[in-house]
Amino acid sequence: MGKRYYCEFCDKQFGDNPSSRKNHLTGVYHQRMRRLYYDSFKDPEVILADVEKGICRAFQNTGECNYGDRCHYTHMTNEHRAQLQQQIQKKREAENAKKKSKSELNPSLEAWLSKRVKKMKSEDPRHCSQSDGDDSPQYSLPPSLLGMTNIPPSLLPPPANTFSSLDIQEWG
Repeated sequence: MGKRYYCEFCDKQFGDNPSSRKNHLTGVYHQRMRRLYYDSFKDPEVILADVEKGICRAFQNTGECNYGDRCHYTHMTNEHRAQLQQQIQKKREAENAKKKSKSELNPSLEAWLSKRVKKMKSEDPRHCSQSDGDDSPQYSLPPSLLGMTNIPPSLLPPPANTFSSLDIQEWG
């Protein structure tokens, strides 16, 4: 027995030769199953737009249609349509919530700059702190270096009022 071809859309196996594969792939059953598979991934808005073409009267009255999937009209029930509308509503609400949270997370440039200036002016114990009425910074050693002896001069804080005689330059 030779190779076998398995079609996942149709869940069928047959001999793998060019003529049988071509016959299967162009067959009505395969085309229908393939379309049903890809239609399951359609967006609910697109599916509801297809409903606007009209409801099949035969399907609405009897629950069956002689044309089946080839029917030009939709075979959607009212319950299914309501489910699709709920999905669309939830999707829109999620998008709106995402837009609101994104706008809250991305403040304006002015707000960001004002926060940055406040942060720069606030006291930071690791670097320098402003004393009462004195504009010169007061430096201190980090707590991890306080217990060490023979600290190199490059790690020692500068003496008080070292920078008071220097002119302050604005950069930028």
